[in-house]
Amino acid sequence: MWILSRKSIPCKRWLHPSAFTRILYNMELIFGKAKAAESTQIGILFEKGKQFLKAQGIQQWQGSHSPSAAVAEADIRKGIGYVLRTPDGEVAAYAAIIPGEDPSYLEIDGQWICSGPYCAIHRVVVSDTLKGKGVAKQLLGQCMQEAKKLGARSVRIDTHAHNQIMQKVILHSGFIYCGEITLFYGAKRNAYEIILSPE
Repeated sequence: MWILSRKSIPCKRWLHPSAFTRILYNMELIFGKAKAAESTQIGILFEKGKQFLKAQGIQQWQGSHSPSAAVAEADIRKGIGYVLRTPDGEVAAYAAIIPGEDPSYLEIDGQWICSGPYCAIHRVVVSDTLKGKGVAKQLLGQCMQEAKKLGARSVRIDTHAHNQIMQKVILHSGFIYCGEITLFYGAKRNAYEIILSPE
């Protein structure tokens, strides 16, 4: 579905995401769709992610709308859940790639870069043992490649204004800050977008 935000403008330039395959401590992470049997592992990652954010005083993933194993199960049923796996099959990182209109992105205090079809990336989480190793950036890169296969011209993502770690990952992955959006339950988030290369 084409999304025409009232504050969007036509795509003006193409950005080329960097190479996404990465060897970490002699371990190659494998990108693919999440499986139903992995929902428990993903749920554990979510719980640890909540604890990590809470310890930093960040009010993200702390309320009734926070992700859980049940949310991961729903994502997987819809075919929108993706993971990076270690060679032994452990879930190293997770994200949901959602094509089509995201209601939270219809209005923005700012301006989106592109008015064409996009995918939104949500619920990004990385295993505690791999934090700070470039895994989140690799995951975003793979998600961008997948979004391109789904016909998206851009990818959008958001995070809490105090989540500086995620903001750094997003910006280092090539996204551009576009403004502030409001989630359906009223929380504010910093919003970003990247235009995908046509090649």
